[in-house]
Amino acid sequence: MRVNLIYFSATDRTAKVVKEIGSAISDELFENDITLEENRNEGLVFTEKDLVIVGVPVYAGRVPKFLVEYFNKVKGNNTLVIFVVTYGNRAYEDALLELKNTFEENGFIGVGATAFVGEHSYTDLLGNGRPNKEDLEIAKKFGDRVKIKINAIKDISEIGNLNVPGNYPYVVKVSKMKPMAPETNDNCIDCGICKNSCPTNAISKQNCRSVDKERCIKCCRCIRNCPVSAKEMTNSEYIEMRDFLINNWSNIYNSPEIYIY
Repeated sequence: MRVNLIYFSATDRTAKVVKEIGSAISDELFENDITLEENRNEGLVFTEKDLVIVGVPVYAGRVPKFLVEYFNKVKGNNTLVIFVVTYGNRAYEDALLELKNTFEENGFIGVGATAFVGEHSYTDLLGNGRPNKEDLEIAKKFGDRVKIKINAIKDISEIGNLNVPGNYPYVVKVSKMKPMAPETNDNCIDCGICKNSCPTNAISKQNCRSVDKERCIKCCRCIRNCPVSAKEMTNSEYIEMRDFLINNWSNIYNSPEIYIY
């Protein structure tokens, strides 16, 4: 069985978990890194001879809307799939269920699902350093367990329903943060790292100091990747939200959650 990885991972947290699970199942992995916008132009098609491991970050308890739109172009044909979500130590709410429903409506059969904490993009005080060594060991063991289940399948009719937490209709936040984006300070050396790695092309290709607030998804990839700390979030609403998250969830340790059909 060909093992395929599909992941959106602006700060590499999700990718680490997905790859660890995949490496426990096969020595040969076929990667589809959909973090950059240009890698989300074309759909993907899989068959019953494929296994897909799909991983996404959680945004406000949901799968990011633009990823749901892309995943509707990813088609399976009785294709087995493992679902992975990573969240910044608060909660993943309905994201795992939404990811499962989206793929199962497009020809996939869920055989496993998991939720891991990844260091929050807003601050290292939430889920600091995670996924850590212990998390990745759990991811590997999860991959081992799913592999055993898959190898025991003689017919897809044997596969029972994969139950994961979540509610439908999915959670909708009453108040949403207004459009905002990182500002560029005088440290900028116009190296172009930020504009070439922005997942939504929110940073101007002509002027990397200019960021489109409407396109920015606040993944903070540009802030973390900048070699001279030239990008920073100074918006008061952003700082208020960051501090709220720190005050309420920084001292909580959430363990990975695992679900197998």
